[in-house]
Amino acid sequence: MRWLRTPAVRFVAIGMALFAVERYTGAPLPGTPRPMVVITAERLAQARAQIGPATASDPAPDEQGVVEQAVDEEVLYREALARGLGRDDPSVRHRLVEKMRFLVDGGSPTTDEELYLKAIALGLERDDAIVRGILVRQMHLLLKRSGNEPTPDDAELGAYLDRHRNDYVEPARVSLWHVFLATDRRGPAAEGDAHALLARLREEAIPPSQATRLGDVFGPGSHLRAQSAQELTRLFGPEFARSVLALEPGAWSGPVRSAYGLHLVKVEAKEPARMPPLEAVRSRVLAQLLEERHEAHLAAALRALRAKYAVRVDEAGGGRG
Repeated sequence: MRWLRTPAVRFVAIGMALFAVERYTGAPLPGTPRPMVVITAERLAQARAQIGPATASDPAPDEQGVVEQAVDEEVLYREALARGLGRDDPSVRHRLVEKMRFLVDGGSPTTDEELYLKAIALGLERDDAIVRGILVRQMHLLLKRSGNEPTPDDAELGAYLDRHRNDYVEPARVSLWHVFLATDRRGPAAEGDAHALLARLREEAIPPSQATRLGDVFGPGSHLRAQSAQELTRLFGPEFARSVLALEPGAWSGPVRSAYGLHLVKVEAKEPARMPPLEAVRSRVLAQLLEERHEAHLAAALRALRAKYAVRVDEAGGGRG
């Protein structure tokens, strides 16, 4: 076995190992210059437009986040092209065929396949924003699904649920009757009318279904069941929601002010916040756990892909990657 120690054999073995590193990890060979990704000012402007702000009151997008997104998108786009992901995508083919129709001489009929092949030969897929978006999304999905982990069992799902209790806890709820007094109709007399009616309701023990007839008509109804703070806020406003959730069941209270006027409220029942059992939210927990795994796979894969490239950010313009 002395031949295994000869310089020639060692050279071949090292070469094969380096080839394997490049082939299976995507990393460039030692001493090989990495391809350059240049993020132009135009690309940065597009990235800023994509990630916000959604409204005028929202903060401006984080500049580092803008650059990171632009780099990730460019890397994903290049990898998608290198892997030929668009070759069998009907949306990409249709887009390129339609673009090519504007470029060919209309005198001779041409099939879609011929138009598509001409578009590829001209490299039209490399400078089309729609094709670029499709390919970036395809690479996102490919990298997110690259993990091959077993389906989480009940123990893992239960542990995830426990770690994310705030995302799954069911809010406290209240069921109530209310008598409405419209301030726009009664004017300054509304406050006095409310206190007088409250005293009558308490003294005469009028059933809630009859008591509501003593006030003004309220479109959404006078008997509300299992309302959360968010639902009460959406219907009546935050002041009403806070006041009602603090009431104890069984007695008429008020007047409680809302965006519409005054209300005399009788809480019928209260349900405290509670944590649902795993069986009730299993599908939701499983979906979110798998999504977290997929995002982790995507982040790791992106880091590996970005290591293949040298990056330069060209805020002032002048250069394409």
